[in-house]
Amino acid sequence: MDVLPSNIDMTAAEPELTLARRGGVRLDSFLQHIEEDPDTDYDYLLVDALPNLGNLTDNSLHATQNILIPALAESTSKRTFELLSDYVDVLEGDYEITVNEVGVLINRIDVRKNRTQEIVDWINEAYDDIPVWDARERAAIQDALDNGSSVFECRPESDICEVFLEIAERLDHQFGFPEPTTEPESDSELLEA
Repeated sequence: MDVLPSNIDMTAAEPELTLARRGGVRLDSFLQHIEEDPDTDYDYLLVDALPNLGNLTDNSLHATQNILIPALAESTSKRTFELLSDYVDVLEGDYEITVNEVGVLINRIDVRKNRTQEIVDWINEAYDDIPVWDARERAAIQDALDNGSSVFECRPESDICEVFLEIAERLDHQFGFPEPTTEPESDSELLEA
């Protein structure tokens, strides 16, 4: 697994993409190159996009044509969902593509705030046709970021690991990957164990 996470430095690419020929679809050709390279063997190519609407987002949505929507459990999220929906509609029309919503991940749920549960309920109602996962506010994610490691490595006991595994399992199902098995596939594997 290789990871190239988004970061604030990517905003420097925005003006270059705006001026570039076919700037809204540059990532698409890059990902096609990776998929065609015989030395790479990825089941998934995940694109972590910055939370802004512009050429970086255009590239991400055009190249993947799928979106796992991250959302904060805050009242401002309602307007953010509206803006994202409008933006995706325009992008689909401009590029004649369909962007599939594969799920919503509600982040940093602070169970101490009453308003938080109202927002979580609203998101679940608004997106009742796709999976919605809840990720409570956890220090485990920040610990992993601070340590430069996976949350599975840094804090495997955290309940956030279960949420991430549920997302992976659901995406495997949605995209037609076989369900992983922990049972031996043959008698010889059973004897070796």
